[in-house]
Amino acid sequence: MKRKLLYLSSFFIFITFLFIYACQKEKSIVTDNTPFNANSVEKNAVVATAAFDELNDFAQSGFDATGLKGGTFGTCPVVSVNFMTSPFSITLDWGTGCLYGDGITRSGTISMTLSGLMTEKNSVATMKIENFIADGMKISGTTKITYLGPNTGNNWPRYSIFSEGKIEFSDKSVVSYRSESVRLQAEGTKTTAITDDVWRTEIQSASGVNKDGTKWSGKTTKVMIKKGDCKWYNSGTFVITPEKGDVKTIDFGDGTCDNKATMKVGDKTTDITL
Repeated sequence: MKRKLLYLSSFFIFITFLFIYACQKEKSIVTDNTPFNANSVEKNAVVATAAFDELNDFAQSGFDATGLKGGTFGTCPVVSVNFMTSPFSITLDWGTGCLYGDGITRSGTISMTLSGLMTEKNSVATMKIENFIADGMKISGTTKITYLGPNTGNNWPRYSIFSEGKIEFSDKSVVSYRSESVRLQAEGTKTTAITDDVWRTEIQSASGVNKDGTKWSGKTTKVMIKKGDCKWYNSGTFVITPEKGDVKTIDFGDGTCDNKATMKVGDKTTDITL
């Protein structure tokens, strides 16, 4: 009888253990899939991607200023160019703070050195980002932009982009970022303005470390389109794979300029705010 009771007790303990383990596992999955909060891997992966990508827009406007001694794009940044003596250079200066047409306040300067004019195939522009702040984020790092020549078929300017750096937020938290991508300029090649540009970006590989130390990788599965007069990506999909947890697919929509997107995890899709 005692042996039977011992067996029954052991059985119930085992069942209880399985129940607790299952609950904890379920809880960890739900926690990991909590949508798009300020500290989540997917949120910061998108923020870092967009932040470094938009710097390329300003760089492009600097390239388009070839032959100018200086100028502005709207009220800022002030652009200074040297295409007279080698090495060629471009400086973009937002001063102590300037509100641009996309609603973002920026400050600081970005300097670029060029191996040649960016209308010449295989010319490389190296952008050093040191004291630049955009929308409260301090961005630092290096971006190299290589002109690959006109795209086959439509003659859109085509660029290879390598970016590596970090973003420090107002609460002193930091994320790191690295990516390799190809960008094509579909519209806006005839002006120095950013607001009439349309860019098509394919991120071949991206990676980073989140605020909490979580590593992630990502890539584009549908080309990401961004219009120069919009703060967000207008369409496209970006797949983010954290070192722990489920793969997340961010879909930026159908072309509308808004801060809405969807996030798919497994077979569940959630509306998110960028």
